[in-house]
Amino acid sequence: MTGALGYRSLGSSVSEGEANLRDGGEWADHEDCIIGDEAGLRSLKRACEAAISHGQYFGNDLGEWVGVKKLDSAWFRAPVDSTLTRVGSAAIAFVLLAVLGLAAVGLFSIAAWLSSAA
Repeated sequence: MTGALGYRSLGSSVSEGEANLRDGGEWADHEDCIIGDEAGLRSLKRACEAAISHGQYFGNDLGEWVGVKKLDSAWFRAPVDSTLTRVGSAAIAFVLLAVLGLAAVGLFSIAAWLSSAA
């Protein structure tokens, strides 16, 4: 399979002649490193160059990663989630609170029904 930049896709299997790129955290000797053979590192280099030029790169040729993004230096001084992430989190919290409220009303109704039946 060929990626958006015209180089071979990195599958999960390791085979001779294919590009390989991995997170080295699985091995003590390579911890905190991106590891790969020459073809894998060249794929990463092309993806980084595309991200520098276009702001981001997504493809299936980066091993266990799906893309590379270029961010402004200010983001690293004060990293924040996107507004969409915050809105989504607030919506989930609202739904959970609504469900808990309905469960509380239901339990109160059952308790009232049981006390009036007794």
